[in-house]
Amino acid sequence: MSRLPTLLAQARSGLSIQQQIPHEKWAAIASQCGPAEIADIERRIGALRAELETVEGWDGDTRDDIHLAIYQFSQLLRMAGGAP
Repeated sequence: MSRLPTLLAQARSGLSIQQQIPHEKWAAIASQCGPAEIADIERRIGALRAELETVEGWDGDTRDDIHLAIYQFSQLLRMAGGAP
């Protein structure tokens, strides 16, 4: 069972809704990722890419948010050793 949701919640603790998780916290999350978390990250990236396909082209804000999430999870995957 993936601990990724718990790790993300802990990293967001104390941050306002407008604040992004800082890089050093992403690195801390990555250091705690095992095979279950890596699989969860890969699933999330796939779901985000599928969601991006459903967003209208005129909705730039939503598209930007999804692209940012894909980028962050892709970076996390690399740091966790799940991708070259």
